[in-house]
Amino acid sequence: MPKFTASERMLIQNLVCNLSNKRIPDNEIIKEVYERTKKTISKVTLFNVRKRIKKESSKWYTQLRQGEYEYIHEFKERINEIVDLQRQHHEIIIKNQDNPSVVQTSLAELHKLNITLSNYFDVAPVISNGITALPATPEVRTTPGERKNFIV
Repeated sequence: MPKFTASERMLIQNLVCNLSNKRIPDNEIIKEVYERTKKTISKVTLFNVRKRIKKESSKWYTQLRQGEYEYIHEFKERINEIVDLQRQHHEIIIKNQDNPSVVQTSLAELHKLNITLSNYFDVAPVISNGITALPATPEVRTTPGERKNFIV
């Protein structure tokens, strides 16, 4: 198997994660990796990538549970980042009133940022009130017909 660069490893991990979530068969995932990197991976490599994703996700989830205030701080930082990007787009719009294509592009991006920020504010009360209520493990078992609410 050929060596992969760091960017190729990240690409492969993202592909495996996304395609596995969509329940794409292993052979199709291997083909997609080849199409994107021009390098072939084996089923064993695919298994190892999935194993690494699961381990990293579990570690992240555990840190999230144990460090509730760090998570809230990070959440606040993302909100501040969006607000700063909004400010920048407002400045671009003001400076480029005579260039409609730039204004239109900036308005479209500003709209996307507004939606993202609105979504963040929608989930903020759930995060601040419910972060300590996360289950001890990420696995939540349900019986048929039972409905569980998840923090996304």
